[in-house]
Amino acid sequence: MPSIDCDWRVVEGFGSDEEYDRFRTRILEQVESGLAKEERVKKRYSGIDWDEHWYRCAATKETWRLVAPDPPFNGIFEPV
Repeated sequence: MPSIDCDWRVVEGFGSDEEYDRFRTRILEQVESGLAKEERVKKRYSGIDWDEHWYRCAATKETWRLVAPDPPFNGIFEPV
């Protein structure tokens, strides 16, 4: 059975807290289904204690970071 890609795309900022919440819910659903796995944050890029989570896609083995908005920063989702 071929593995299914996580279909992740870079997000350069969320338009609202609600948009971020919907996005994070979708990622957590992928974790629940086994499509992705949450990883320990190894090194915070910012040095700031933002709400940051790392996820690894089971199909591609890529690790991505999700950082919640903290105005004026609008959050981000990008490969590590």
